[in-house]
Amino acid sequence: MSYSTIGIIILVILSVWISGKEAHRSLFQNSVLSTSVLAGAFFMFISSGLYYGMKLKDDIGYILDKERLKSFSDRTSGWGDFDFDPPSSGDGIGEVIISIILWIVFSVVLVFLVYFFGLFFWTAVLFFVSMLYWIFFRALRYVFKNSKNCKGNLLKSLRFGFFYSFLYISWIYGIIFWINYIG
Repeated sequence: MSYSTIGIIILVILSVWISGKEAHRSLFQNSVLSTSVLAGAFFMFISSGLYYGMKLKDDIGYILDKERLKSFSDRTSGWGDFDFDPPSSGDGIGEVIISIILWIVFSVVLVFLVYFFGLFFWTAVLFFVSMLYWIFFRALRYVFKNSKNCKGNLLKSLRFGFFYSFLYISWIYGIIFWINYIG
């Protein structure tokens, strides 16, 4: 975790806590205030990075390439890895047959549930990691490609910083206001 992340977390928590010490605000108001503080910090980060000529280097690579997906699928368990010994039950032959049938049904259902939820979980994790990777690295790399044009020019850096801050933060405001409108 970088120092800037810790600083932003502390900044948001302190600003919401100090400004809300005397007043009790709704979740909507706190969300707008927190997002505004983050938008201001993001604007300052982008503008100062453009002004000082910051560049980002791509040393992470692609998250969802064929080799990583293949190595992930090789590590996951297959269909034949599920082994379960049923406990002994009952005195008669009827209870034994019923317990075997229930054991088979339960095992098949459990295997499908484990496979489905495992597949869904890892798909969601890979999707969110890819999304965050694009937002936090690819998008900022795209922004800082303009740093050679903005280096040393405060007005141009502020203009680009405002444009990209608005572009990357406005959807969060849209979600907050939309949730408040439908709620």
